[in-house]
Amino acid sequence: MVSDRLREVMLRAEGVGELTGPEVHTGRAEHPVCGDQILLHVRFLAGNIEQLRWQANGCPAAMAVAALASVVLPGTALATAPSTLQNALQAHGGLRAHERHAEGLLLRALAQAAVTTGEA
Repeated sequence: MVSDRLREVMLRAEGVGELTGPEVHTGRAEHPVCGDQILLHVRFLAGNIEQLRWQANGCPAAMAVAALASVVLPGTALATAPSTLQNALQAHGGLRAHERHAEGLLLRALAQAAVTTGEA
C-alpha cells in the first residue's frame, strides 16, 4: 500500500475526470504485466502543462501518482515535469519498489500527450 500521505491524495481523487475541447491532448499508458492503466487529458500552453485530468484503473499507486500529478504539474514546464513529480512523490513518502511502475506509467502517458501537441 502507498504511504499515508499518498493514500490521502489518492482518496481525495483530485483531478479525476476529463478535459474536453480541441486544445486538449490525451496520452495513455498501460503496464504490460499488471494491467494498470493511466489516461491523461492535458492542456498545454507555451511548453507548460496548463491543466491535467486523469483516469486510472489498477493499483492504488497508479491512482495516487495520477492524482498527485494533477496537483503538482499544472504550471510546470513539460521538460521539468519528471523531476517535479519525483520531488512531490518523495515529499509524500515516496513509492516502494513494487509501486514505482506507477510513476513510469504517468510519465509515458504525459509524453504521449505531448507528442500530439508538437511540444515533445
